[in-house]
Amino acid sequence: MSKVIEKKILPQYMYAVINGEKTFELRKDDDEIEVGDHVILREWTGENYTGLSTEVEVTYVLRNVEQYGLMNGFCIFGIKKVGKD
Repeated sequence: MSKVIEKKILPQYMYAVINGEKTFELRKDDDEIEVGDHVILREWTGENYTGLSTEVEVTYVLRNVEQYGLMNGFCIFGIKKVGKD
């Protein structure tokens, strides 16, 4: 069963996601993210939320490949936008 997870995202990355330029996230693997999960990305300046958010669906998850430089405890997941911003 898919789940919905909220994550902070800095402005320069948020706009790249919204524009469709950034189709992945590199994160600590602390939410057991799986294909089909939805992630709400909320823009965070480092001090506060701006009110801007976007929803993405997880399309691929890569973890446990230290031989390729991805440290244990981190994952890369592919994303696609859901709906309009």
